[in-house]
Amino acid sequence: MRIPYWGLALQITFILSITIFNSLRVYIMEHYSVYPVALTELFIGIISTLFGVYGILKKINPLLSLFIICFGLLICFFFIFVYLLPEAATPPPIPWLYSE
Repeated sequence: MRIPYWGLALQITFILSITIFNSLRVYIMEHYSVYPVALTELFIGIISTLFGVYGILKKINPLLSLFIICFGLLICFFFIFVYLLPEAATPPPIPWLYSE
């Protein structure tokens, strides 16, 4: 399997984890911590973006590689908005620069 298709497979895994297998994510967050779920999603976003960049550099299906890069960056922005930014005076799930 070519590298951009691995990035696409990671992104499909991400979509499935936030839709169909959301109950598993919630279970892990409730019983353990938000960190494993958040870092897994960030890992998927970064790695799939790198796979897309590799596909562009090696000229392996450039249109698919460009789509993978864009969607990987959207996954990284999803991580920032969901886990790092406060919402309506509620502290973020992962405190980093927020102090009260």
